Amino acid sequence: MYPPELTQQLEGHQWLQRLREELAIKAQNLDLPSIEEEEWRYSPIDQLEPERFQPVVSKPALNQEIDTQLSDSALTISMVDGFLLSYDESEEYEICSASHIENPVELPTPTDLLSCTNLAFSPDPLMIRVPKGVHVTQPLVINHYWQNDQATSFPYVHIELEENSELSVVEIFHQNELSSLIVSGTKILIGSGSNVRYQQIQNLGSRMWQLGALDVTVGQQANFNGAIAAVGGSYARVKTNCRLSGRGASGKVSAIYHGNESQTLDFRTHQEHIARDTLSDLLFKGVLDDESTSIYTGLIQVHKGAAGSNAFQTNKTIKLSDQAWAESVPNLEIENNDVKCSHASTVSPIDVDQRFYLESRGIPTLEVDRLIVSGFLQEVVSQLPVGSINGWIAHLLNEKLNARDIDGE
Repeated sequence: MYPPELTQQLEGHQWLQRLREELAIKAQNLDLPSIEEEEWRYSPIDQLEPERFQPVVSKPALNQEIDTQLSDSALTISMVDGFLLSYDESEEYEICSASHIENPVELPTPTDLLSCTNLAFSPDPLMIRVPKGVHVTQPLVINHYWQNDQATSFPYVHIELEENSELSVVEIFHQNELSSLIVSGTKILIGSGSNVRYQQIQNLGSRMWQLGALDVTVGQQANFNGAIAAVGGSYARVKTNCRLSGRGASGKVSAIYHGNESQTLDFRTHQEHIARDTLSDLLFKGVLDDESTSIYTGLIQVHKGAAGSNAFQTNKTIKLSDQAWAESVPNLEIENNDVKCSHASTVSPIDVDQRFYLESRGIPTLEVDRLIVSGFLQEVVSQLPVGSINGWIAHLLNEKLNARDIDGE
């Protein structure tokens, strides 16, 4: 995808430089994603021209400040085009860039083109560790900003919790009207008895592409409660793997999204039950307007040794326009009889009976649609894991509906 020689321009000790070069060479021998592959089916990935975008190898300055309404009650980290610019220190957790670590660090081995490229060209792989028994009292907010046009950025975040610890994380991909490509990766390893609340907000500009991955491994009697709110981007994709590797582990993943104009919002999920007595629960709800598109494909996979597993998967989409389009493909792969699994999928316009009921009571049509959409999304909003960010997410969603009013639709 990009020449391995570029990795030499990034800072880092010998072990990291060697790893970067190996992964960049490996990536060169892998094919670009194609719609012929099932996991890229329905997507516009064939329109991607990676040669248009050059990796950012020089550390930029932060020229903007964005208020997320959490600055006074949270610990913050700022990353610009994948570079670690600043962070709040705390005795409750350890944080650094892998570029500054002298001795080798064991990182998950990338296998596909995007994960190889992400780690190979990440200028500051962000490492966060919560020690055993520590409950981090404030949310940790990771702000991703962008300063280079016609550029590719590779933010990489690695979070590890030791036994019986706790952390709340908000990862925000901020808006900027650049024409850029973001290849992002977030890895979360949750030790036995630990709890993670994770929330990702994708609020990118209308000319930005995101190819993102969220990979979570949950240990014995540990819990992951994660959510994604997506409103921006030209084409924005998040592939989520939730791996329940320890007995009694649970993983809850939800998403709320609103597309308009010609946006494509793409979600791929894999709920993997490896150990017995595990629980996964997935709820994705979205709204599409204009000529926007959403893609959802999800797999519940229960291994042979995962008896007693419970897995649920639901994806529902409302279309506000006849020109909007939604693909929804749930899948099951069950290798054990002692399980409970279900999946559900619906794509529909606003219910005409609900609309008639409200209009018959004198409520204008645009306001009717707003009320129905808000009620439809409320099920997810009320369950978002980091409640202190809910007001800002509601504001982003309302801006989308307000744009519909301005357009006179």
